[in-house]
Amino acid sequence: MTSTAAPAPIDPRGPRTNQAVLSIALIGAFLLGARWVSLVFAVVLFLGAAFGPSYGPVLRLYQRFIKPRLAPPTELEDPRPPRFAAAVGVVFLSVATACFALGFSGVGWVLTLIVAALAALAAISGICVGCEMYVLYVRVRGGVRLVTIDREAGHGASARDIQHGGGLRVPAEFIDGANAWLVFTTEYCAVCPRVVEAIRAAHPQDAVHVLDVADHTVLAAAHRVRRAPTVLRVAPTGEILARLAGADAVFAELDALTHNRPMVA
Repeated sequence: MTSTAAPAPIDPRGPRTNQAVLSIALIGAFLLGARWVSLVFAVVLFLGAAFGPSYGPVLRLYQRFIKPRLAPPTELEDPRPPRFAAAVGVVFLSVATACFALGFSGVGWVLTLIVAALAALAAISGICVGCEMYVLYVRVRGGVRLVTIDREAGHGASARDIQHGGGLRVPAEFIDGANAWLVFTTEYCAVCPRVVEAIRAAHPQDAVHVLDVADHTVLAAAHRVRRAPTVLRVAPTGEILARLAGADAVFAELDALTHNRPMVA
């Protein structure tokens, strides 16, 4: 896989603030019949998507007025997935604006409310459909890895969706005095067996526990498992060293551990 230098990571709370404002504004526009709001936010999203967070009005307000009042983020994220998601929003809202201008208000509102719903989902749950579309695109294209920086874990830079365990520990049944990997899978996960095989090949001395999400719903919920595979890398003491969401994250972490260095894109 070819790799190039990754852009500087960003505070993920900025895009989520942007998505919250976007969803509230678009829903309010629908309730008030203010069709012009779609055009305004198409421009707002375009500025952030095309030129970066410094040019997006909501993102800039977040950086200037909200972020200084918050604790430092525990993780940073690659800016490319949220910018791609914003670009998708620009397309939808631009088409919606054209529909309004041509008299197809029904279609315009449907497109506008789709953007509002997806933005609300991302703001509330962190599940960004547009971001996942970008991850899929990169995987199919064979492009660069998506990276972030974990401020708390000892391994420094790691793959997108790698997070520190935040003080959570795994149940005692998975602690047997050795390093362990908990691999959350589903019966429909085609890549999960390859991930398990890669972990076992790279770290034959470690314990690897394969857990079906359907059989471990409480544990999966506790560790915010939203995609398969999600892997917890666990110390012999039960401390969670990293939470790896997605196959790309796992392979990047294995690469970093193999070379005993922080992972770079």
